Amino acid sequence: MSQTPSPRRRPPWPLCVALLLIPVIGVGVFTWCGGIAASASKGDPVKVVLGAASGTRTVQAGDTLQVSAEGGVLTEVTVTDPGGRRLPGALGDGGSVWTSSEKAAPETKYSLVARTRNAQGGVGTTKESLTTAQAAKLNKLVVDPGRQGSVVGAGRPITVTFDFPVTDREAVLRGLSVTSDDRAPGSWDWGKDDSGKDRVTWRPDRPSKPGTRITLRAELNGVDSGDGRYFATDYDLNFTIGRTCADSAAARVCGKVHVGDPVVVTASSVRGKDERTIGIGDWNAGVPAGGETAPLASSSRPLSEPSVTE
Repeated sequence: MSQTPSPRRRPPWPLCVALLLIPVIGVGVFTWCGGIAASASKGDPVKVVLGAASGTRTVQAGDTLQVSAEGGVLTEVTVTDPGGRRLPGALGDGGSVWTSSEKAAPETKYSLVARTRNAQGGVGTTKESLTTAQAAKLNKLVVDPGRQGSVVGAGRPITVTFDFPVTDREAVLRGLSVTSDDRAPGSWDWGKDDSGKDRVTWRPDRPSKPGTRITLRAELNGVDSGDGRYFATDYDLNFTIGRTCADSAAARVCGKVHVGDPVVVTASSVRGKDERTIGIGDWNAGVPAGGETAPLASSSRPLSEPSVTE
């Protein structure tokens, strides 16, 4: 390609090439921009390539990312997802390659900043981006309690039920964490629900006091639950421990739950799966103070609804 002559000498623009592959399952969209040498007088710039560790330029869900350098070495590599979270990895082969230590998530755009040094000591910086392919099969989950910001009884377990079997349980558990204001410990236990679906349950070692806030984080985006069936999103759930009353005492009043200051009435009494009534607020014959009927808490439901391919 010829260039229009210019009376002033200008540094050459970096070559940018965008390759848009046919968007079918297993093929991603790849965008590449060549690196810029900090000093052209110190030799040729280092060529940096971002792709799969298998050597392909298209990265499928679950592949390991690899950055390679030709004509020099990598001195620093940073790969981030759209949320700014770094993909961990390490340099190898004397700095000629960088390989991620975690698998790539499906349908995720990763951005690369690579700093390089050539044989003559010239340094440069390369920026690239790559979008991974869509996963052929997805898994999703349902959490109980299933309502953000709900108030539940003390000792209530957290259950996570999966639509499809989980064969890599260790990978899933690594993405699950539960924290609480009182730092109460707990443990996970695998089992089946009544319909035979895989389910994992977190139970606290001791009941938390009313007003304790509990948070579930399920960082599962890109995690293979087994047999190539991936999660396509992260999940989170926040709820507060309320005061649980026996059925015989719940007909009229079940006390007040302190959710901050002052006391707030959040919802009407509802019967839980354990056949106990969870009392929330100050009640008179089932109607909260103020005369309006409060909404009932919903049953378990997915926190999000990614599409699923059988």
